[in-house]
Amino acid sequence: MLVTTKAKEIDGDIEILTVAQTAKLLEAADGDTLPFWAIGAFAGLRRSEIERLHWEQVDFESGLIEVKARHSKTARRRLVTMQANLHAWLAPYRAYRGPVCPDNLRKRIDADREKAQMLERWPPNALRHSFGSYHLAHFKDAAALALQMGNSPDMIFRHYRELVKPKEAARYWQIKPSASASRKIVAFRGMTR
Repeated sequence: MLVTTKAKEIDGDIEILTVAQTAKLLEAADGDTLPFWAIGAFAGLRRSEIERLHWEQVDFESGLIEVKARHSKTARRRLVTMQANLHAWLAPYRAYRGPVCPDNLRKRIDADREKAQMLERWPPNALRHSFGSYHLAHFKDAAALALQMGNSPDMIFRHYRELVKPKEAARYWQIKPSASASRKIVAFRGMTR
């Protein structure tokens, strides 16, 4: 009789940005790309979801970002809560309409990463993984985070649990724009006020 055993599933380690790296990246960002970085870091949207996002889906009154089903990896609509620091980063864009991301996004975000001295080593899905890890450590609610990210609670628990200490998580959610950040914001082509 042949006995088979199920192979043990070992998840690869995910990598995240430190609080200092996240702050440095946001400060280095150009006014056109700043929303991309802030939404990725503090709302956890996938890159493709941010690239398809329009300002009309960012509801400053309710504090929610709508990810439309046709733009979601899971083909399901979801609403993502804007934490206070994300609201502060996006507040200068409140009257904007049209796409959140500028043309030539890849070239522009590479320029931001170069300016922040983070061009060489970039962890896969760094913004989304950072969001998930810091959110779970701070808010301690895997089910709510799963809804925010469009994942299962099991996946949240497997990937993001215990990657960040609570003290660091608290610091992450305190990353807010400086006065110089709001001076960088100018309308890019295709975006209307």
